[in-house]
Amino acid sequence: MAFDIAQADPGIAASTPALLDPALALRRIPLGPELERPASFCERFDDSAVFYDVFRDHSGRHVYLIGPMALNLEPLLDGLVITGHPSGKSVKPRIHHGVQAEILRVTLPRGDTELSFPFGEQQFRLPIQPNQSRHFRRDRVIFTINKDNDLAWIADWARFYVREHGATAAVVYDNGSTSYNLDDLRQTLAQVEGLAKFLVIPWPYKFGSMDDLFEGHRFGGNWGMFAQPPKFTQFFRKYAMQARSILNVDIDEFVMSPFRKSVFKAVERTPFGLLRFNRVWVLNARTETGPPRHWHFFIRKKGIAARDRGKKWALAPGRSFFASWRAQPWTHFVKGWLNLSGSSAEFYGYHFIGVSRSWYWDRTENIAFDPKLHVKDQLMLDTFADVFGTDRKR
Repeated sequence: MAFDIAQADPGIAASTPALLDPALALRRIPLGPELERPASFCERFDDSAVFYDVFRDHSGRHVYLIGPMALNLEPLLDGLVITGHPSGKSVKPRIHHGVQAEILRVTLPRGDTELSFPFGEQQFRLPIQPNQSRHFRRDRVIFTINKDNDLAWIADWARFYVREHGATAAVVYDNGSTSYNLDDLRQTLAQVEGLAKFLVIPWPYKFGSMDDLFEGHRFGGNWGMFAQPPKFTQFFRKYAMQARSILNVDIDEFVMSPFRKSVFKAVERTPFGLLRFNRVWVLNARTETGPPRHWHFFIRKKGIAARDRGKKWALAPGRSFFASWRAQPWTHFVKGWLNLSGSSAEFYGYHFIGVSRSWYWDRTENIAFDPKLHVKDQLMLDTFADVFGTDRKR
């Protein structure tokens, strides 16, 4: 059985949030506040979280404060003065208004276990979480955020990366699943053959919502996403700095190589420790009945029409000297990391339309196979046969 790291260190998954007091008037305000949006947008909008976590970096010299995009709260962030305890040292943090996330770094004495700062009318005093990178030393780690995806999909996801790419550890941020509890998720990962260790991290913050009304942001309707973008930097800085390599892939994403290479080994050999590659949509077309599984889907559009706009990436954290302190992994790229090698043609991130829950658009419609438009992807069929024992000719 795979080892649950939390059994050895019960506090490893803890985070230190800074949340606005509901009794006070200060709140995050959405872009275009005058627009009349549906109730679902307001329910998913995070108006209260300033930071999701406060933790030491792997060197012990600095403390990171990681949170969602500040919007109207940005002037208060810019004026912050942070005091460490018990030292009493007060300093201004370095602040990076990143890609849908706020990244703050402050240098405090190693003996400080708490920090405090005023924010509007509110005074925060927060524990500093320890850095947890030692738990993944020399590991090849897959990590993702999850909500209510089928447990069978999660098991298949972890099994695929163990067998095809040599993953040794899996980290799942659970964003408030209601179809099962965290123990069910842990038990699922524990049963994945070949996986050495895993960690489930509760991430109860509001995920956010698509916005079809406000058009003035560079991310379009995606601007209102909150829980996912800061998670990348939090994982990278808090958990991954001693890992051999890391790969961010959702439960509905399988990375495959025409040369059957390991994406972990490939990124570890790159000059700059960063590998990017294209993503391909896998259509929701299958002949099997019953609950869907990844290997049921192997049909894509022909040629370049199959391309998804987004890319995927893998990192070798040991090469972080190619990155600034502001380096920010994000959904489709890593900002602030030197990379002169462009995108790799040796890997494809297959993105399964039919394997997902809790999405914002309908991914359940079954598409009929049309030989003029579609093709059965032989790389997928061969890889599924080797990993899951399915038929190569379907």
